[in-house]
Amino acid sequence: MPAEMESIADLICELTRNCNIKEEYFAASFNLSPTEIKFLKLFAVKPQYTIKELREVLKLTPGRITHILTSLEAKNLISRTLNLNDKRVILVSLQPKASPLIANLKQNYNELHKKILQNVSQKELENITSALKTLNKVFSQWVNQK
Repeated sequence: MPAEMESIADLICELTRNCNIKEEYFAASFNLSPTEIKFLKLFAVKPQYTIKELREVLKLTPGRITHILTSLEAKNLISRTLNLNDKRVILVSLQPKASPLIANLKQNYNELHKKILQNVSQKELENITSALKTLNKVFSQWVNQK
């Protein structure tokens, strides 16, 4: 069993490295950082976030969140406003010019994954999906125990 665990750990590390390379490649095609891409992709799910929600979802420090927000504001992609009901809360929203970018990100991201997985059979895709769901579940359980 220990050799099998070492093999799994090595495979996860290799997958993580390859995913980082893919994320850097994809982000560079939009002249954004991988973190900015992750940040913007959140807005495909929900139109507005508080800074606290962004910190929790992205698991980033307040300083890192501020850096990303400042960068995306300078690119006129997001805006920060005070919540009218609670002045302590800052709301982050997309600027109108960012909406087509989000749609483009989503489409190109799907096309990139289709290209990466083009030579994988349907059965292999099902196995990959099942294994990834299991990995996500066990990693989420581990993270939530901490």
